[in-house]
Amino acid sequence: MATELLKMTAQIVTSHASMNELSPQELINEITSVYNTLAALAGEKAVAVEMGAMPEAGQETGQPKPAVPIEESIQDEYIVCLECGQRFRTLKAHLRRAHNLTPVDYCERFGLDPKKYHLVSRNYSEQRRQLAKAKGLGEFRRAKKA
Repeated sequence: MATELLKMTAQIVTSHASMNELSPQELINEITSVYNTLAALAGEKAVAVEMGAMPEAGQETGQPKPAVPIEESIQDEYIVCLECGQRFRTLKAHLRRAHNLTPVDYCERFGLDPKKYHLVSRNYSEQRRQLAKAKGLGEFRRAKKA
């Protein structure tokens, strides 16, 4: 029932916000108010939101909490997205498609060093390195330097 209330709340607030200009705080208040009204009509528990709890427009909320601990996000077979917790061999395309983030934005968001935090799993990186060596990539430069 809660998901149905969320869907109805989203539809109502979307309709209202499309016709009226609302500040971020007004939008939050609107969502809370509509949800609580629908929950009361359905006989469910309302959500309590403190007025000072939400950040004002322009305030920084700090770094978001990663979906998994950063130390556990890089494994041999996969790398875990800190935004959503899904596992991938490479993260760059996922970050762009699902979260609209560049690798630099992603690293800044979680306080990571882009030069030390790789967005590719270890085994996949090794497979690609072996494939490149088998194809002879980079041999021309080595021969030229010698």
